[in-house]
Amino acid sequence: LFVVGSACFAAASAAGLVPRFFDAFADSPFLINLVFFIVSIFFTLAAYLQLLAAVNADRILAIAHRRPPPGRFRWFDWRPSGIGWMAAFTQFIGTLLFNLNTFDALFADLDWLQEDLLIWTPDAIGSICFLAASALALIEYGHGRWVWQPRDVSWWIVNINMSGSIAFGISAIYAIVLPGTAELLDAWLVNLWTLIGAIGFLLGAWLLLPE
Repeated sequence: LFVVGSACFAAASAAGLVPRFFDAFADSPFLINLVFFIVSIFFTLAAYLQLLAAVNADRILAIAHRRPPPGRFRWFDWRPSGIGWMAAFTQFIGTLLFNLNTFDALFADLDWLQEDLLIWTPDAIGSICFLAASALALIEYGHGRWVWQPRDVSWWIVNINMSGSIAFGISAIYAIVLPGTAELLDAWLVNLWTLIGAIGFLLGAWLLLPE
């Protein structure tokens, strides 16, 4: 799900950067925004599955060691003391905010203030959530410190995901709508950094398979 979502995010961003390669699709902001909204749901589903894995980590560990899983399967649980749970939960909240921001972007008759409140604000907060989730994953992996272990696929995953989160954050900065206008601070840089972030998450998601 992360691979599909990231690949489609990358394609939609690329359409804004090099429209001549995307023909009529690049000429329709509504279609581009629709793709962003639809594939944001893939991110949310994937993030929820990660949260589900964190909630049932004790059962997964038991099954991996061929032991009877303890307790019942849980669809949700509140475990703020667990750093893995916090990372998954924070990322899940971020994906929900991206659902809101990409859905609101489908409305074409918003003024600059409505765009900043309904589109940019959840984008910015969602990006902060992604940064926080990536930082927590790094802390969990290195047990509180940054480590250099390039031979470990998990090391690549957490660091590439952090790079993707940083890129999404930079994209959000440039996505603010200038007061009194309908123009983004820099639409080209929004697409560029979204593309870089999407490629980062695509690579990180692909590496989850061998991990």
